[in-house]
Amino acid sequence: MSEHSSWAEVKQRMRAAGPEATDAEREERKQTARTATEAYVLGHHLRVIREEQGVTQAQVAESVGISQARVSQIERGKIHNLESMRTYAAALGAKIKVSIEYGDRTVGAA
Repeated sequence: MSEHSSWAEVKQRMRAAGPEATDAEREERKQTARTATEAYVLGHHLRVIREEQGVTQAQVAESVGISQARVSQIERGKIHNLESMRTYAAALGAKIKVSIEYGDRTVGAA
C-alpha cells in the first residue's frame, strides 16, 4: 500500500479537519490566488519586454508619470487595475487586450 495520497484525498481530509470554510469561501480563495498568479505573470512579462528594449525602470516611470518604486511593484505582480497595466504596456509600445470567455465563446472586451 502506498504512503502517498491523491490531491482529492488531501483536500477531503482538510475539509473534514477544518470545515469552517464554506464552499463559497474556498472558491473565493481560489479566485484570489488565481488573480494574484495572473498579476505576477503579467508583471513578469512586462519586465521581460522592458529589459529586451534596454529600458530601465526609472525610464518607464518617467514616461508613465509614476515612481520607479511603483514600476517595481507592477513588475512583481502588485498590479491594482487594468489602466495601470495598459499605461505601463503603452510606455513600452505594447498593448494589453482583454477578452471575456464564457463556455466555448470568447468575446473581445477592451
